[in-house]
Order: sequence, then structure tokens, then C-alpha cells
Amino acid sequence: MRYPIHGITLDDMVTFAEVARLRSLSQAAHQLHLTTGAVSRRIDTLEQRLGIRLLHRSTRLVALTTEGSQYLCDILPALDAIAAAGNRLNEGQQEVRGEIRAVFPVNYGRLHIAPHLAEFLHQHPGVDLEAVFDDSFNDIPAEGFDLAVRIGRLEDSRLVARRIATDQRVLVASPDYIEQYGAVSHPADLMHHNCLHYTRFRGVQRWYFEKEGEQLSIAVNGNLKANYGLALTMAAEHGLGIVQTARSIVGEALNSGRLLEVLSDWSLPEIDVHAVTPSREVPARVKALIDFLATRLPDA
Repeated sequence: MRYPIHGITLDDMVTFAEVARLRSLSQAAHQLHLTTGAVSRRIDTLEQRLGIRLLHRSTRLVALTTEGSQYLCDILPALDAIAAAGNRLNEGQQEVRGEIRAVFPVNYGRLHIAPHLAEFLHQHPGVDLEAVFDDSFNDIPAEGFDLAVRIGRLEDSRLVARRIATDQRVLVASPDYIEQYGAVSHPADLMHHNCLHYTRFRGVQRWYFEKEGEQLSIAVNGNLKANYGLALTMAAEHGLGIVQTARSIVGEALNSGRLLEVLSDWSLPEIDVHAVTPSREVPARVKALIDFLATRLPDA
């Protein structure tokens, strides 16, 4: 169904939003089950009706113009509201069944997601779930995932994200490390310590702190980088250095004394946990899993 607004249709706006999200006419066409030519014509029509250029287009590149970025920001809340209205009407009418392919971070998933998957599948016996535990940053659409749980900053603007939990960021080290190298009394001291960190972050690694209005950014370095958080926390437990991680991941080690919190009087930025989907149109079975996880994951 079309809803004209000075000649502009909802189809045109949805098409533009998908092209802007995916930065590709062909990928948007695939998502919308259209030809690339049909997508291009819809964008042309929208630009003509608005009297502005929304996209810079070449054979290999699609980029938003300044006006396009503003228009996208203006229409997204309306598109989300329309989608939510439809979803509310369909809730309870759609049987939750079918396949879900989901990817979760390894250590966080082991501690906080894996223990609840059986409960979800008991609630929804019509669902077949393939759960992949992987700390690499997969290309969700290309690898066929319906859902990914991401921890921390999101870098792929093509994806649709919903925050489902937050976690506290902490610095930890073993008692042996602190005894050998001394306590850390100020964030600047970290420049003289072995700081273990993730390979996701290239270049200079910075850790951020705040206390009583004072904000600091400290460049740190260390002799171990890994794309697997458990490797870093295990190395910290064995006295190798200091690691920054989520409190929910090292809570048991802190309670048992295997790890000690470092600079506990300083605040570190919270960690957002997002459910990420490749499209704004989320199937009922995937939405059910997202809603379920939002009620089970620890929230700071």
C-alpha cells in the first residue's frame, strides 16, 4: 500500500533508508526483493520530488550527501514507528517457528547466553537455533546470520541495533602481578604497566577514565593482544598484566580473589550490549529471541 506525501511514497522512503544503510543499490535491491533498476528509479523519484540530491552514486560507491544524511535522520523515527505498529498488530498472531542463525561473543556467551538457550527453545519448540560462538567480527549479512550479539562500540552502520543490556567496564590484575609490580594509584601509572588488550583496536590503544569531573585518556601498551577475551583474562589471572574487561565476565574471579580490581575509585565507560540484525524487518522468531535475551542478560 502506498501513502502519498506530496507525491512521495512510503516505498520510496523505505528504499532510500535501505540504500543508505547498506551503501549499495544492489544489496538494497536484494533485501527489498526488487531489481537494482527499480531501486534506482525509486531514488530518482524521491530526489525529484524533494528537489535535492540525497546520494552520491557511482558504479561501486553509494554515499549520503549532507542533505541525504539529514533526511535519513528525519524519516527513520517515522519508519521505525510504522514498523513497530505493524509488529504490534502481528504479535500473538504469528507463530514463532523456523530457523535462527545467531552469533554470540565466546566468553560473554558462555557465561550469560548459553545457560538460557534451552529455556528459550522449551518456550518456542517450533524454533531451530544454530548458535555460533565467535569473537571475530563477522559480516552478518554475508555470512547468513539472523542475529548477532555485540559488546561495545558498533562500527558497521549498515546494521540495525537494539541495546539489550549494559555492563560495567573494570580493570583487573592478579594479586601476584600487583605484588611484583606494585599497586596502580592513578591512571597515568598504567603507562608503566603491561596492559593486555584486544586486537580489534588498531593503532594506539587508549583507556578512558573519569573521577569527580576529571576525564583522562591514557595510552597503554602490552605484550599480549588477542581477539579472544578469555585468553586475556586467563593471562591476567596468571600474573601477566592488567586487562580491561566487563565486570560480568570476571565477577567470579573477583569474588574468589584470583583477580583484584585496579583503580576501583575511577569510573570507566559502560559497555553496551546490542542485538544486531541485518535488516529493519525482524522475523517474529528472531524478535522473540532478542526479547528473551533482554530479560536474561545481566544489566549494570
